[in-house]
Amino acid sequence: MVNLFAQLAKRRLPELLKLKSAEHIYDPVAGKQPGKFIVYTGNDGGKEVVIDKVKKTVQPYVAIERFVAEERIQSYIIDPGLLPIVKAILTDARGCRFLYTRKLSGAPDIFADVDGFGLRITLSENPRTQETELTWECLYGVL
Repeated sequence: MVNLFAQLAKRRLPELLKLKSAEHIYDPVAGKQPGKFIVYTGNDGGKEVVIDKVKKTVQPYVAIERFVAEERIQSYIIDPGLLPIVKAILTDARGCRFLYTRKLSGAPDIFADVDGFGLRITLSENPRTQETELTWECLYGVL
């Protein structure tokens, strides 16, 4: 199920994340926060990007299976998970030249990474509340 969410999120991200001035760079090597990366920008040499921003959203569902239907999945699962992350990234990347995302390290049991973007989706059960929690995490930095 979480792999389906990652596939749909990968299709939805370019529609939501319209970077006007920043170029997106993705590092598929898993890393933790904080991290550093050198971006070579032509004649002026390299500039250091600090990957120190993590945006995380958690969605609790009592019965997530109700929302996995084709007509509901986009509006009840994908968009509520992506929109806060995309809004935070667009706000931070405003006026910057580079948006740098990195794959997150430390994989839990049930997870999926969105290919080409530093976004992880995790599915877990909360035994105390009897809810399924869908967690969206993104590791990024801007320059």
